[in-house]
Amino acid sequence: MKTLSKWLCALLVFTLISSTSFVYAENVLQNQAVNGGVINQNIIFVDVKNHWANDAIYDMARKGIIGGYEDSSFKPEKSITREEFAKLIALTFSLNLENPGTPSYSDVTRDKWSYSYVESTKEFMTGYFPPKGIPFFSPETKATREDVAVALVKVLGYSSADLQNADILSHQFYDAADISYGIRDYVAIATEKKLISGYEDGTFRPENPITRAEVATLLYRVIKSSAQDQSDGPELKVSMPETTENGTYYVSGTTHRDAKVSINGTVIPTDNGTFKEGFKLNEEGKQDVTIVAKLPSGKTRTVKKSITYKTSGPVLKLDDIEETVNVDHITVSGKVTDVNDDKPTVYVNGKKAYLSSYSSDFSEEVKLQQGENTLTIKAKNKADKETVITKKVTFSVDGAILKVNAIPETTQKDSITISGSVKDINDNNPTVYLNDKKLYVSSYNGEFSEEVKLVEGENTLTFKSENKLGKITTVVRKITLNVGGPAITINTLPEKSTAKTVTITGTVKDKNDNNPTVMINNKNVYLSSYNGTFSEDFKLEEGENTFTITASNNNGKTTTITKRIIFEIAAPVIKLNYYPVNTSLSTVTISGTVTDKNDNKPTIFLNDRKIYVTSYDGSFSEDIRLQVGTNPFKIVASNSYGKTSTVTGVVYYNK
Repeated sequence: MKTLSKWLCALLVFTLISSTSFVYAENVLQNQAVNGGVINQNIIFVDVKNHWANDAIYDMARKGIIGGYEDSSFKPEKSITREEFAKLIALTFSLNLENPGTPSYSDVTRDKWSYSYVESTKEFMTGYFPPKGIPFFSPETKATREDVAVALVKVLGYSSADLQNADILSHQFYDAADISYGIRDYVAIATEKKLISGYEDGTFRPENPITRAEVATLLYRVIKSSAQDQSDGPELKVSMPETTENGTYYVSGTTHRDAKVSINGTVIPTDNGTFKEGFKLNEEGKQDVTIVAKLPSGKTRTVKKSITYKTSGPVLKLDDIEETVNVDHITVSGKVTDVNDDKPTVYVNGKKAYLSSYSSDFSEEVKLQQGENTLTIKAKNKADKETVITKKVTFSVDGAILKVNAIPETTQKDSITISGSVKDINDNNPTVYLNDKKLYVSSYNGEFSEEVKLVEGENTLTFKSENKLGKITTVVRKITLNVGGPAITINTLPEKSTAKTVTITGTVKDKNDNNPTVMINNKNVYLSSYNGTFSEDFKLEEGENTFTITASNNNGKTTTITKRIIFEIAAPVIKLNYYPVNTSLSTVTISGTVTDKNDNKPTIFLNDRKIYVTSYDGSFSEDIRLQVGTNPFKIVASNSYGKTSTVTGVVYYNK
């Protein structure tokens, strides 16, 4: 956007030129008083009485911005063309008239009367850009209401960022959709800023030609909304520092958007009333600064400030230094900067420290004496300005750092492996003792490890480290040995059994004895040394059988578990094979099997006659002769424990 020579509040030098020249009627004073700064009060138009724009028309006419016709009429409803409005905008806002060698629009050539006005307002008035060819302006087309709204918003310096309510058009106008899409934000801003309004029926009518009455009203509103009371000059707010150490400073602030700002007589650029400008002082001392904001009307506002330029010593920042250390040396480091010296010098206790040219960091190692040490760090620039910082560090010699790894408070094992580490910042090889026994300490990482035999009850372990300076560190730990008996695990046993023997199995383990003794009912049982398992068979007596399992370790500790099994003796089990219930044969074979858990060869009787039973599978077979009619039979089996089972049957012989 071209720089605007913002229009004066009393724009009394302007006359709107249209295709029909605007002049005052014969009974109206001419503009000779206007140029002298006097508002013309004698204007009368014969056709604006009781007109809705009456006040605006007369106000703008008295200011010399709009005139009437020779017949004393104003013709308020007459429309104006786009090129006439371009001239109105250019003159109203005092734009610099341009006359480029190449026209921007195909239909406004250099020989046209409105050429310079159209060129000067091309950033404010919308042109038309076809897909091919150069743009056109349509200068003689009537200016529309949306054309005027866009031009006023742009010339006043508003942008889309100034829009507060993006929905204002749809909320206020029924025909908001008729407004050209690409310029709706501008029309919205014009509406929001009250630069233009709609009609009583709630329409905006964007394509309606703008009338002379509407032009007068719009200019009237713009002047009222943009101009402020200038009797005391524009508001001027200024911010700047009171001091500077490097001679540079900025002056910033805000003022009226139309005001020009100068600092100590030099005009500086502004952006919508905002300014910021940097300055450089060459000599130390106090400098007065005068800031002036001047409106186009000549009214000014002045703010006076002062700034003092005084150099100081370098800025010295130290990294953290501990007040007390237990090592005989310390590295002093930090950063030094100076606005007037790229590479100041740093001394630590009088010794020049190494200073990085890349980052302005410095460091120096200092040897400490036992007790309090004073460190003096001084930075000096090329102007001999110094900054000094003093620190005190106490070197206190301590013993080694002795760490003992975790030890349980109690254990059932009669030995334990103790481990830990020792470090000493003043001795790479301190000595470590455990209960006055010197331990091996790794020179690589200071770790140690030792197996300790424990006694029943509380054991005290005293660790002691000693460095070459004679400083001793002691750590005491206590552990209690509670020796228990072996752990016995018995595999599952039935509470009741019908078998005459039982096998008792399980495991025995002891933390302090790899081969504990196992006894069951005072009988030594073999225990596997590989996994501590045992297995033993026992014969049961009828009724309840009690088994006492005892395990003993070499420390004399025992563990006892008792198990009980009830032996219930069962009778033999008889199973008969098929036999006929009815038969015409005089002989039938009775066969089957007899089994017994506790007797491999039970006795079988068939009708009180003992029969043969095979010892292989307990099977039997016997023929019986039949009598005509019903033939009952009975089989009785007895085991060695006197338990019997009986099976009966009947065969009917029909001859």
